[in-house]
Amino acid sequence: MFIVNKIYLDPSKNEGGVKNCTEDYINLLSTRFDVIPFPVAYANSLFYRLRVKLGFNNYNDYTPEDYKNALKKIIINNHIKYVFLNLSNTMTFALLLKQEFNADVKVILCSHGNESGDLLHHCFRFQKGQNKLTRLKNSFLFAKTIEKEVKFRLRFLDMVLTVSEVEEGVEKWLGSKRVFIVPRIVKSETTPWNPVDGRIGFLGDLSHAPNHDGIVSFCDALSLLDHQKIKLRLLGNPENIGHALAQKYSFVEYCGFVPKERIHEEVGTWAIFLNLVFYYSRGVSTKLAKGLGWGIPVLTTPYGNRGYDIPHDKLTSAETPSQMAQLALKLIADSTELEKMRRNSIYLTSHFHDYTPIMNKLYPMLICL
Repeated sequence: MFIVNKIYLDPSKNEGGVKNCTEDYINLLSTRFDVIPFPVAYANSLFYRLRVKLGFNNYNDYTPEDYKNALKKIIINNHIKYVFLNLSNTMTFALLLKQEFNADVKVILCSHGNESGDLLHHCFRFQKGQNKLTRLKNSFLFAKTIEKEVKFRLRFLDMVLTVSEVEEGVEKWLGSKRVFIVPRIVKSETTPWNPVDGRIGFLGDLSHAPNHDGIVSFCDALSLLDHQKIKLRLLGNPENIGHALAQKYSFVEYCGFVPKERIHEEVGTWAIFLNLVFYYSRGVSTKLAKGLGWGIPVLTTPYGNRGYDIPHDKLTSAETPSQMAQLALKLIADSTELEKMRRNSIYLTSHFHDYTPIMNKLYPMLICL
């Protein structure tokens, strides 16, 4: 059984990191199991909506008791031994499952990343502009989130699947009994590449803190250099942030949200796909797999490469915004190096696309639980 919020099973919803990672987990498990999805929805009580509005919904997004009878019926009728929980906020289902089935059902959390890590950034990295009450609230939430993460890992979760070597260390620190890294794969969506001179691009949620911080840091660094021959195409929502960035930086061209059917046409004109991640945040950058899968040159960072079992010499990386800005300017004038980067993307697409080797390592651990 795979317990998952129904929004990530809805084909009409736009792609995103969480949806891509959810599909990866389902596809991985499907190589050895008959997977029964069990859709759930966020709690709908007035109290829960108030908690969300106030920002106190740490691991309280669901009401597992509402699904108790349906869960028991499916598990018993299908002789289910393994229940996988998608995303860390579904871990509260583990308590219910252990109360009903004890050791007869093994509960495995499919983590997309540690939530307390992001709260830590809110407490310190993004402290500027916060009043004392907000800082106090964030510190309280951080402590309560850590407390609940440790409690569930020690008592109710049999195993945690995580997404990177960084998260593996965090999971062991939190007390997880068993941890397994599920590296990202690269799905081929090769697009014709006809780069426009000087055009580079970024695609993502512009309001997401790591994305926005990465864009601003890169643009600030580029502003200090001779940037007359470069144009940065930004794709994504919300529009107000995109327009503000374009107004602030003369080299930014905001394209809004581009429909899926037009993505290939747009990114095929980019000389470089940028993966602008300059610090460790929750989970992995699924954008890296998208850029590589399109078969275009990708300029990334060590922080953005986490969670990918890819040889370092096949990725072009820069560690700081300043280094990336300088390298981007150098690369747009070097067609030979850009072609080499494109060949590397195509190579990685053809060599890191299969879930089977991952499951061959995971399956022996599962049957020993």
